[in-house]
Amino acid sequence: MHIAQKATCVSLFFSVMIGGTAAVHAQVPPATTAPPAVLGQWITRNHKGVFEITRCGDHLCGKLVGLNYSDEIPRDQTGRSECGLPMLQDFVRDSDQPNRWNGSILDPNTNHVYQARMWVNQSGQLKLRGYLGIPMFGQTQTWFPYKGHIGPDCKMST
Repeated sequence: MHIAQKATCVSLFFSVMIGGTAAVHAQVPPATTAPPAVLGQWITRNHKGVFEITRCGDHLCGKLVGLNYSDEIPRDQTGRSECGLPMLQDFVRDSDQPNRWNGSILDPNTNHVYQARMWVNQSGQLKLRGYLGIPMFGQTQTWFPYKGHIGPDCKMST
């Protein structure tokens, strides 16, 4: 696959993925420092998914905790519920930019893994960039702090 084709696939993947699901793992600083700004619940830009990023030992982890659906809960290619499906993995604090986290992202529809970066901008929005090889060949999505309610089976309140 040529680089241009891969970049197109990643762009398409993120357009679809952001309507769906994710989970996160990242290295956490010692408890004596301020908590990372990425902690908390985030809603995707199209309001179809909410992710919660929390501490898990020496890392951060996250999972899909809310979905906007009307009939059956969305499922991945193997038939598993997308609720709680891990997609962002192995995120560590960037040594050059300590407010950024680097890791990988899983496409649940293809099981392909891509590199990713996340950070919170000055407006308080979470930025998530998935890419192939170098960040130039990727796409950045914007997520927003979520303040709503999540009911049973990861159903978001409308």
